[in-house]
Amino acid sequence: MRIPLAATAALVLASPLAAQEAPICGGISPVGEWVGGEPAQSDPGSAEVPFAIAGRVPIAGHLVRMFTLAEDGAVRIDVAAVPSGDPYVALFDAEGTEVAADDDGGEDFASSLVADLPAGTYCLAVRSYESGATEVAGRLGRPDQFEGDFEEALPAAEAPAGAGCGEPDVAALAPAPFGAAALDAGVGSAASAESRPAAEFELAEPLALTVTARGEGGGDPYIRLLDATGATLAENDDHDGLSSRIDMAEPLAAGRYCVEIEDLSGGGTPIDLQLARFDPAADRLARIGAMEFPPAEGDSVETRELGTLGTTLRVDAPADAAARWFALDLPAGGLLLVEAAGAAEGADPEVALFDRLGREVARNDDGPEGLDSFLVHRAQPGRYVVGVRDLSGGGAPAGGAGTIRLLLERYVPAP
Repeated sequence: MRIPLAATAALVLASPLAAQEAPICGGISPVGEWVGGEPAQSDPGSAEVPFAIAGRVPIAGHLVRMFTLAEDGAVRIDVAAVPSGDPYVALFDAEGTEVAADDDGGEDFASSLVADLPAGTYCLAVRSYESGATEVAGRLGRPDQFEGDFEEALPAAEAPAGAGCGEPDVAALAPAPFGAAALDAGVGSAASAESRPAAEFELAEPLALTVTARGEGGGDPYIRLLDATGATLAENDDHDGLSSRIDMAEPLAAGRYCVEIEDLSGGGTPIDLQLARFDPAADRLARIGAMEFPPAEGDSVETRELGTLGTTLRVDAPADAAARWFALDLPAGGLLLVEAAGAAEGADPEVALFDRLGREVARNDDGPEGLDSFLVHRAQPGRYVVGVRDLSGGGAPAGGAGTIRLLLERYVPAP
């Protein structure tokens, strides 16, 4: 199904060049690449020849190029996939309003548009309807600089310098097979997804391991772990913020493996890919932080005792991505209401309720209205544990600014 670009314009994008002090084009891109290298050299109204557009449209992302107009005037944009594909182009003004768009206005699914624009700053966003990353190339300039209905002499987009999984020249994370000692010392490196779309490694012994990918400068990595046959063993995106992580708790057999890396931000910033031995203790803490289950005795996670809930209790918790935990006792059966409010401070709280055996009995996020959470549970008397965490991705560190306020209320049946 084709999705209009305007519906996804709020996605965070990146490019290899200079970061802006504030998001441009209404938040389309906090980081962008000027068609002329810098704003002063990116005005098609005064350029002698059209600007070349070449790059890769990532999966579920955009390729963004910026330009300025010192005076009111018309611009023309031709974009085609290389060697084939179906790109969609849209222009956004400095406030993020879409001012022009085209799909299939050129030849063979290429896009071509002409727009009369007032002076200002603009973003060209290119999206692809293909299922994978798409190489595109094109030109941006004044209409009088183009010869026909569609500019056929499109510049060739540069192919990625690296090779993919299964190809002869795929990058190696280590020069030779390695075991646990090498993992403890650290195996990994940083490179852009364009120059290194895949990385191969070989285990000398069975090992349970963790694969992490962290973007530098706004990168948004997506990773897949493949075995020697090319079968996908696991994949992940946004495990912790924009960083990705794959945990293989069961040891992988000795042999060759490959990690595919995509940068969904569309930028060329480094992606730090690292291998480490799987740590069961760290994995348990991470799962407690994600509220998969509550902490137990022996876990190094604090559970704050709230005592017996009479009618109403209010408590504050820092707005953290990792869950904060509270324990309470109900003296009698009835309805237990838990409300988590934090949207006013920019948080997006999620709340979960567990019984004395650690079984989840209720959970809520974003309900019934807005980002605040609200749950109701018909509870029996006994002990309960409440977990709350911030899903906004901008949660403050422990003890920092940002608060989620919990309201707990107990209602008993009428006599």
